[in-house]
Amino acid sequence: MKDALRKAKWAFAIPLISFAYVNVALAQCQNGNCNQSVTLTNPLGGQTFSQVVSNVIGFIFWDIATPLVVIMVLVGAFQLMTSAGNPEKASQGRKTIMYAAIGFGIALIASGISSLIQSILNNS
Repeated sequence: MKDALRKAKWAFAIPLISFAYVNVALAQCQNGNCNQSVTLTNPLGGQTFSQVVSNVIGFIFWDIATPLVVIMVLVGAFQLMTSAGNPEKASQGRKTIMYAAIGFGIALIASGISSLIQSILNNS
């Protein structure tokens, strides 16, 4: 029940925060001189679709996948160290490290495939 309440809280908080930014942008034009334009920057960075895709993939790879793999390898190493000779716990630690390596390999392959598709689309 608590998890559902936390998710519901974020589901309502994020749109409210975004509406606050929209109101600030509109208020700049309503106070006096409305001839000046409000410039909004692209939060994803880049001007073309391929630049945006490259930025999103780079964010997912470097800012999400890489730290997650490091954390999971540390969790697996902790499981191995605290197994105290219990073969089941040691096996669980080895599996955690192995699955983290497999996941990172999949992330590397996905990054390479997206770079390959981008280079093919840019050359045509």
